[in-house]
Amino acid sequence: MRDAIDASHVPTRYLLRSRFASRKLAPARSDAPGAAEKSKETFEPPMSLAQSVFRHGRNPTPASEKEILDLVTQRQMAPYYARVCAAFGIAKDEGLYESMKDANAAEIAALAAKKEDAEANQGDMEVLDALFDAAKYHARIGDRDGAYAACDVIVDRPKISTGKRIDAVMLKIRVALFFDDVGNAKKQLEDARRLAADGGDWDRNNRLSAYESAYLIVTRDLKGAAKKLLGGVATFTCVELCTYPEFVFYAVVTNVLALPRPDLKKRIIDSPEVLQVIKQIPHLSTLVESLYNCEYSVYFASLLEIEKVLLDDRYFSQHTRYVIRELRVLVYTQFLDAYKTVTLSSMAAAFGVSVEFIDGELARFISCGRLNAKVDKVDNVVHTTRADLKSKKYQEIIKSGDVLLNRIQQLARVVSI
Repeated sequence: MRDAIDASHVPTRYLLRSRFASRKLAPARSDAPGAAEKSKETFEPPMSLAQSVFRHGRNPTPASEKEILDLVTQRQMAPYYARVCAAFGIAKDEGLYESMKDANAAEIAALAAKKEDAEANQGDMEVLDALFDAAKYHARIGDRDGAYAACDVIVDRPKISTGKRIDAVMLKIRVALFFDDVGNAKKQLEDARRLAADGGDWDRNNRLSAYESAYLIVTRDLKGAAKKLLGGVATFTCVELCTYPEFVFYAVVTNVLALPRPDLKKRIIDSPEVLQVIKQIPHLSTLVESLYNCEYSVYFASLLEIEKVLLDDRYFSQHTRYVIRELRVLVYTQFLDAYKTVTLSSMAAAFGVSVEFIDGELARFISCGRLNAKVDKVDNVVHTTRADLKSKKYQEIIKSGDVLLNRIQQLARVVSI
């Protein structure tokens, strides 16, 4: 691909949909619109391996351990082999480790020789290709620090295009996400955004948006992630980060929490891109459709299954409790908005749970200000209270004004001293 594309030639969403309309998504593949060409490229490190390692950490089995070690051995990932053995208490095969380490050293030496030959006998493009080969190899074998350093050499190199610098920074972001290095991922995303503003092309900006989405999920900015994920569903090309079904899963879960009910119908339930793959993701379509159709008992049942999927995902797992709680608040709010008063028994029957459970849930969320309602325990009735938005805004302004006045007084005391 060329290093730069004139912004005036960036394809519109309509053209992209037309161009790829005839392509069908096969299970367990990332044949999303625009992803076919990308799938032929080789990207390192393999995010699927990081996912397998994460799942093994949650539920270790001999089969999953063998699968991970076989892949690590096949790829001769000596640094990552040592890391995995240390993390899971696996007895390290010293002979195997040394043989992989020697193979890594030989390949790194060969790549260094290739770079020297390019500098002596070829041009700048060949030198740059050799530098990228070295960076990708360090990422391939799970050498985090080596990959970082090799990418820095490319970024700091003079007289290379902005596009190539972005490619190096994005490789560094992938390595950071692979190793859950959130701090480094944040810094590299900032650098990538700055470079993209100076001259990134459409494809790189599109992929960078997907990288940002993954980072935002990890840092629990689900509303920020929802917007970027929804915008990327129709133009997905980031096969190096996740599969298309995984990307749609992230988009649907985050946007269920972010979108108003009418937009949820238009942009998720009836979306052609989402409809291509949502049936491949167990219980996800049931969750969304039952919420929209007010089938609350079905929604609760599917919520239990979605929780298992979230726990198994390396990006969502640490936030599963938060996401499930927000999904419950969402559905309780939707149910109560339709009533001025409703009995606890009726609400419990609608959700397919016991009265004691629904009473405990309401008490919890009402007490922390998440639901606008009151529970009358004498008559076992829930009274919905409509929020006075003007009064709420007024109180927020008063509180903000008090905070500002306190700070001004503190500053005045400091200045007078």
